[in-house]
Amino acid sequence: MRGITGVAIIAGGMALAGPVIASDALEPEIQESVAPESAQPATSGDLYREMRIQGGQNAARNRHQVLVGDFTCDGVNDQVAGWVDRDNPEGPFFALLFVTGHKGKMQSEMKLIPFAQSEQYALCVDDETAPPVLSWQIVPTEYVADVLGDPGLCNIAVRVDDFMCDAPQFFWSNDATQDGEHWAFYRN
Repeated sequence: MRGITGVAIIAGGMALAGPVIASDALEPEIQESVAPESAQPATSGDLYREMRIQGGQNAARNRHQVLVGDFTCDGVNDQVAGWVDRDNPEGPFFALLFVTGHKGKMQSEMKLIPFAQSEQYALCVDDETAPPVLSWQIVPTEYVADVLGDPGLCNIAVRVDDFMCDAPQFFWSNDATQDGEHWAFYRN
């Protein structure tokens, strides 16, 4: 059985969610994978190195969550970390770091999501006692084509939910934007 594993962890070892394996019933909904030999899994070492480079020397010391799973539809695990960045002089942001070994090349992208109810690309509430929650969601391939308008996107979304407004979702695209970004933002 080909499956997808998702794990969310807060630094310090407290688990938010245990392993989640897609059932055979979901398998037809998952886009076909690229040959595994063309990709390599992202490791926790890759993730924490990129957290330090892109998030600063204290990023990994923040309470953070980690998702591990195939979010690029290439058949190998990627890693996603999320944490509330309170060190940014422009205010608090939810930092979202994607690390993948897609097509044999280690790549990472970081998104800073503001807490601002007035913006589409934002979260609503910065609650110091309960940070937004990372999760993943498999959507039908028809949804990716019809609703998102891009049939080339992976049909596995990385979601960030503060439970106060619609959850921002990010989908992997093999085709990078002009800025070199692969993670497409979507919100209903």
